[in-house]
Amino acid sequence: MQCPRFRAAPSLLALALAVGIPAHAADVAGPASINIASQPLGQALNQLARQTRLELMVQPELVAGRTAPSVAGTFTAQQALERLLAGSGLVGEIDGNIVTITRGAAADTTMLAPVTVVGQAEAETATSPVDGYVARRSLVGTKTDTPIIETPQSISVVTRDALDAQGTLNVGTALRYTAGVGPAAYSNGDGNAYDAITLRGFVVSNAGLLRDGMRLNYNILDAPNEAYGLDRVEILKGPASVVFGQSGPSGVVNLVSKRPQPEARHEIEAQLGSYDRRQLATDHTGALNDDGTLYYRLTGLVRESDSYVDFNRDDRAYIAPALTWQPSAQTRFTLLTHYQRSKSAYYGGLPYSGTIRANPLGSPSVHANLGEPDFNYWDTTSKSAGYLAEHTFDNGWQLRQSLRYSESSLRYGYVFPVAVAADNRTVSRQAVRRSDESTTWVADTNLQRKWQAFGGEHTTLLGVDYGRSHFSTWNYRGAVSPIDMFDPVYGGLNGQAPALALRNHDDVRAQQVGVYAQQQSRFMDRWVVTVGGRQDWARSTTTSHVAGTVAKKNDHAFSGRLGLTYLAPGGIAPYVSYAESFEPLTGTYYDGTPFKPTEGRQYEAGIKYQPEGSRTLVTLAVYDLVQRNVSTRDPDQVNHPGGLVQTGEIRSKGIELEAAGEIARNLRLRAALTLNDAKVTQSNNPVEIGRRPADTPRRMASLWLDYRLADTALSGLVIGGGARYVGSSFDAANSAQVPGRTLYDLMLGYELARWKFTFNVINVFDKRYLTSCYASTACLYGPPRTAMLTARYAW
Repeated sequence: MQCPRFRAAPSLLALALAVGIPAHAADVAGPASINIASQPLGQALNQLARQTRLELMVQPELVAGRTAPSVAGTFTAQQALERLLAGSGLVGEIDGNIVTITRGAAADTTMLAPVTVVGQAEAETATSPVDGYVARRSLVGTKTDTPIIETPQSISVVTRDALDAQGTLNVGTALRYTAGVGPAAYSNGDGNAYDAITLRGFVVSNAGLLRDGMRLNYNILDAPNEAYGLDRVEILKGPASVVFGQSGPSGVVNLVSKRPQPEARHEIEAQLGSYDRRQLATDHTGALNDDGTLYYRLTGLVRESDSYVDFNRDDRAYIAPALTWQPSAQTRFTLLTHYQRSKSAYYGGLPYSGTIRANPLGSPSVHANLGEPDFNYWDTTSKSAGYLAEHTFDNGWQLRQSLRYSESSLRYGYVFPVAVAADNRTVSRQAVRRSDESTTWVADTNLQRKWQAFGGEHTTLLGVDYGRSHFSTWNYRGAVSPIDMFDPVYGGLNGQAPALALRNHDDVRAQQVGVYAQQQSRFMDRWVVTVGGRQDWARSTTTSHVAGTVAKKNDHAFSGRLGLTYLAPGGIAPYVSYAESFEPLTGTYYDGTPFKPTEGRQYEAGIKYQPEGSRTLVTLAVYDLVQRNVSTRDPDQVNHPGGLVQTGEIRSKGIELEAAGEIARNLRLRAALTLNDAKVTQSNNPVEIGRRPADTPRRMASLWLDYRLADTALSGLVIGGGARYVGSSFDAANSAQVPGRTLYDLMLGYELARWKFTFNVINVFDKRYLTSCYASTACLYGPPRTAMLTARYAW
């Protein structure tokens, strides 16, 4: 049933890529909302270029020392340009998508030849806002401001425009149209409780989920990240320990916060949606003083919402004040803070019987929850404060330091199914209640310098980072009354908390120190060599108050990376790379010897394509990824009952194709194709060899297109939609198969002056499907048809 759908999805992708990715002129004729504060003329012209999608050409001498007036309102590009240049003696001419600034004839008869100072692409940095679906630069691959096309590893970036257009509900849904990203086990169905992500067949670990390049929480369960507070989501695929230290082999997901901007911009957003979703959000940024050296960002959100799962919630309050001080072009200091409270509920799932296996009584409802409304809850609180500082010295060295302190707490309780009785309807259940508290300090200091020698251009990076965490958890568990999964009658707890036994009360204290060095060199303006190495030391102490034990661990590891990229004419960049990872584990052998860290290594080769001046990026990657020191069953179960040893290995090989950008005037695309072969290659249990990791499809494909009408009576109307194919996957034991599915999404938007309205429908045809079946009573239905209407007013 699913094969025809899979064949269709890559065909759509191939068709989209075949239309070509030409550079094209932007639509600059029609009026648009312009917001430019009074500031130096050069900066103001750059902002006009970004807001109207123009390429700016001007001699720096012409704008030096001049100040532009503020321009705010609805103007054509030519009207806004004339207002910025009023009284300056300069004139601007727009030809296609290029604006050229020259002296007026009365001002000076000597004409200077214009040169390109900044266009849309040139104005972008690794942390600046991105217009459209393509980021050209990123820090996630190298910790330096490097073009993505020059990074010898696969990187995906989901921009703010893409997050808005595709109706993003949380971090998980932000990655629906990204190659290599699959459904994650224990993702809680609706994805509201916490952020669960898989990359290339491996679950992204606690250390692999970053905020602004730094680890945010010790445990990802403790605090989901609010998507409205993000400017972009960056994904570095494959081992990343050279850059970020201890992490799994899958890669890292870096969530980039909205940061202060000197350009004044204000936004208020209201949203209504399915399941009684009501959300009000606001975002403000701009300068606080006349010389523009101090600017702020204030982002906030309040949401109340039900869920498609009975008595689940998605309530949240979020605020993120930020401040940037930039006294000179050489120095910048940014303070980032946030506070968030969330109320959700954990969803234990449904049994195999009636979901992926036939039940003579039928199937339970997609909305069914076999927990208890007076006991299922998932409440989190998180807060953080930190800074990003950088200073460039006169000798060319740049010092950068980032530091953050974060706290999080989790309180949850849920009732979950255990087994189905012989009558095919009665389900036995257990209850869990848990509390977590965690604090985390992270700091990273590095020196960077660009220099020229030996016929090449070089960027040297030297750094040290440190992390310290304290995590405490209390876990209680016990049996509760059974329930009928076809006709559930709640209240079995009679409003009382069940008598649960304390299973564990643990305290974990962990520290990590790493030193790293990286060299990026470009020779003959074509060959880019990237070499990096890192040494890490990690130690932890785990105190189990129930067992009365204290386990101490000291780990150390060296991680390396080597990559080569060739920048061929026409924007083609083939590359090859090798990268390593390591991640400390908890647990011991039967004799008490601590487990060694898992180790990962990856070989990757690919081609990136980004024509000069275009707003597109295509990446084709082939990879071979292995994780070693995986825990597996001790073969001597007679003398070591329940024991584990580290002789396991998982190997993931695959091909990924991803494209994003504008393929024609006003037509934007995001497309992805994933072919992944992940399986257990070594285990002491012969039955496990050859098994696929849980929830890891072999094939995935997606295509999103949206088109903005212009120069017609319907100017301002945006029509978009997408198709997502996810192939079949297995449970952890590979005893049950989750069917593949194809889902469709729709978007309609309309822009009128300062207003923007967006209507999103996810799963348009209301397809009933499962996202995951990790175990015999842990099958999760995916969201049914979900609609949202968003109204945004910006000034």
